[in-house]
Amino acid sequence: MTITFDTLITNAAIFGHEDADAIAIDHGRIVYIGRDRGIRSKNTLDLSGKIVLPGFIDSHAHLMSTGLELSRLNLFNAPGKKEAIDEIRSYAEKHDKVIAYRWDESRWDDDRSYLTAHDLNSIEKPVVAFRRDAHMAVVNDAAMRSIGQFRPDGVFREEEMVHLKDLIRPDYEEASEALSMALDTAVSLGITGVRDIVDRMTYDTYCKIKIPIRIFKVIYSNELFDGFGADEFDWGVKEFLDGSLGSRTAAHGGWDERNLKMKERDFEAFAQTIWSRNLPLAVHAIGEIAVEVAAKTMHRHAGKQRNSIEHFELVEDGILDMIDDNTIISAQPNFLEWAGHGGMYEDRLGSEWLYRNNPYRDILDSGIRLAFGSDSMPIGPMYGIHYAVNSEFRQQRLTFEEAVRSYSEAGSYLLGLEKWVGLIETGYSADFAVFDQSSLLAHEKLKDARPTMTIFEGKIVYFRS
Repeated sequence: MTITFDTLITNAAIFGHEDADAIAIDHGRIVYIGRDRGIRSKNTLDLSGKIVLPGFIDSHAHLMSTGLELSRLNLFNAPGKKEAIDEIRSYAEKHDKVIAYRWDESRWDDDRSYLTAHDLNSIEKPVVAFRRDAHMAVVNDAAMRSIGQFRPDGVFREEEMVHLKDLIRPDYEEASEALSMALDTAVSLGITGVRDIVDRMTYDTYCKIKIPIRIFKVIYSNELFDGFGADEFDWGVKEFLDGSLGSRTAAHGGWDERNLKMKERDFEAFAQTIWSRNLPLAVHAIGEIAVEVAAKTMHRHAGKQRNSIEHFELVEDGILDMIDDNTIISAQPNFLEWAGHGGMYEDRLGSEWLYRNNPYRDILDSGIRLAFGSDSMPIGPMYGIHYAVNSEFRQQRLTFEEAVRSYSEAGSYLLGLEKWVGLIETGYSADFAVFDQSSLLAHEKLKDARPTMTIFEGKIVYFRS
């Protein structure tokens, strides 16, 4: 009897299978990879030479923020401070308040100083403008009057931003629309799985909307609720050990000692309470002081859970020796945008950290699992892969294949899905990102590459003509 499969992908280049040109799919799983020798199927998808990559897994995203940037004001592309302020002023003319995201002074071509209230006080309506890393926000006088909190420069950092919560919180309708738009955006970028960092509102919104791909939720520790963890897509708990380099709130030597949010003893006690609930921990650690606290604690408790250290940017000698198989480095290669000569890292940290930050090459060469994500800064695997492949420093630079595997295979391990997601292999879920091969040939243009098709569990969920 001749077997007829659900779908046959043919005339394709297959990532990791140089001699294959076809994939057969049945009931959402890969059942054959090889040459097309007259395989029978209900549906045939002729890719005309396009390349099939594994579906991307974004191991650290903030999809609610991604969606709100689409529905509110995104300043990411403002070329200078003047243009950013002009965009805010123009938006204010049509809205009752301005909630803006992703301004980044390190990219500006005029004045590379932070926005302040002084820049925004000519706008009569309330303005809240979050820096790209979301570890600080600038608020004008009108907004400060609204919340009853005042700062001379209008700058709110880290925990201070809790005062802005009521002013910026979307209602259910806006939140649902934003999250749906973010999911559509993710799918259009070849993403088939996300480990999303969420608050309780976002968690509840997910329960009420259609979700087209796999979403695993990591809840902030201060929003952890009874019952979290019962759902198979509840991954674990997020905690902060420090802030960011861009906002100067990372736990870095010579900076404010208060940037380290928990001493090692306190963090260990906190981690044990999370592990006692049979939940893994995602710990935010950027500065070398925070990274050391995270690494030492997880090393002492190896095997408790499959945990992750988020960002892991400034890494001192010897730290990599502490990382075991149950500690995954969850990093954001798009951060390398700031890592070259003349970039923000050199400005903030000095030349000694130029080639030592984000040491992806050293991490992989040490046999450590490296899962890539975007931190929604911006969302988009190819944006990050571009910087990992093109870094000017050997300690950071990966091959294209390594970067793709960090954005797929390693993410599946982090999520506990390594036996059936993240690879193009027989028995695995048919999750693919399809690209024109020509768009991937020029490595210096990788961040502009977009898939022509995204396939999830054997179904086309995005198609670009």
